[in-house]
Amino acid sequence: MRESLAGSRYAKSLIALSIEKNELDAIYSDMVLISETIEQSKGLDTLLKSPVVKTDKKQGVLTAIFGKNTTELTKQFLVLISSRNREALIGDIASAFVRQYKVINKIIVAELTSAVKLDAAQKEKILQLLNTQDGSSIEVIEKINPDIIGGFIVRVDDKQIDASISRKLNDLRQDFSKNQYIADF
Repeated sequence: MRESLAGSRYAKSLIALSIEKNELDAIYSDMVLISETIEQSKGLDTLLKSPVVKTDKKQGVLTAIFGKNTTELTKQFLVLISSRNREALIGDIASAFVRQYKVINKIIVAELTSAVKLDAAQKEKILQLLNTQDGSSIEVIEKINPDIIGGFIVRVDDKQIDASISRKLNDLRQDFSKNQYIADF
């Protein structure tokens, strides 16, 4: 999910406030909950972005959904955002907060795609490829995609290691399509 610039700025402010109040980890948990809830619920996302629904109704929905499961600081932040008619940004703010938190705590997110579920030993061998020298920890998001036939694909930010069978077959197909014995004119 791509965050807006305003969402990123609100998240930065919330991070600064949560560090000041010594509640960074608790607010991170709240933002993960909010981000996942909004991503999974198209109805909630639509409601928050709707100009027709009044602010007090949106505040009531946010309180009903997140009121019992979040910290007091998060509740106050949600009320502040909705009182300024910025409810549409709540999902962006939450995902930007999660991303910024991971940067602060040197957590690298690696997306591991394989054809079948990998066991612990296989995952460990693949993670050794990503070994970092700066003391960063690695968070692995596993995905299963039978279309890659075998092997794996690891993606970290904009870098990718593609050791899949489907990629190797594509490379072979391209090599065979280039007939070296026929002159190009």
